[in-house]
Amino acid sequence: MADKITQNADGSLNVSDEPIIPFIEGDGTGVDIWPASQLVLDAAAA
Repeated sequence: MADKITQNADGSLNVSDEPIIPFIEGDGTGVDIWPASQLVLDAAAA
């Protein structure tokens, strides 16, 4: 199950093996860059 990315009091991040990465269609990222962005985000989370 996907989990939220949270921040500790010291500023470090808690990132699960299946983080939730929000994407809002029409937020300015559009279809022009989303396919490339998705590859980068998937690789970073792997």
